[in-house]
Amino acid sequence: MGNKNIEKYYTKMAKTIIDPKATRNNAKDFSEYDIKIMKRIANKEKTLLDLGSGTGLLINHLYGDFKQITAVEKYPDFSKFIVKSPKIKIITDDLLNLENLDSMKYDVVSLFGVMNYFDSAESQTIYKKVYGFLRNGGILVVKNQMGIEQDVIINGYSEELKTNYYSEYRQVDKEVDLLEKVGFSNIEKVDIYPPEYNRWDNTHFYAFVCHKK
Repeated sequence: MGNKNIEKYYTKMAKTIIDPKATRNNAKDFSEYDIKIMKRIANKEKTLLDLGSGTGLLINHLYGDFKQITAVEKYPDFSKFIVKSPKIKIITDDLLNLENLDSMKYDVVSLFGVMNYFDSAESQTIYKKVYGFLRNGGILVVKNQMGIEQDVIINGYSEELKTNYYSEYRQVDKEVDLLEKVGFSNIEKVDIYPPEYNRWDNTHFYAFVCHKK
């Protein structure tokens, strides 16, 4: 089943969601750390493409810091929580199907809490798309939970969530390798997430700031 488990999980959640923080899946909300990373990069003259925007827990705090934001979210019942602003354009689409977005090139692309739902081959496909969406000199910021020593794959029934669930927490160096293979360089590993936010001893939340030459 793999990725189909996560698709069924979020499809069901989208039908009933009333709290935008429900997408955190019973985990603590640590959006403040995500926002801190992005504000370091933000510039009112820059454009941002936010992929997998969810309920806007990130971009609802950033639209005043960028010239324009394009938010891509698969589930419209999630994106209804995104702030209504002329500076935010919402596109409903699946990341694997996403194409040229009107041929626009972005200054910054963000991928927060998304890539663990795709396997390595799918992730490489998405990273290639992202590379194409960025202008030369642009920046990708990707953050999710990753394996410390080895890959950690969750694929099956979750007692905590009472449903089937899927995540592939790739070993951190393996994720860097995927990014480098599609052309990203000067990859900075950002480790600002407190230990208590990690769900298991063998995983950790990291962010990478990646540059396109």
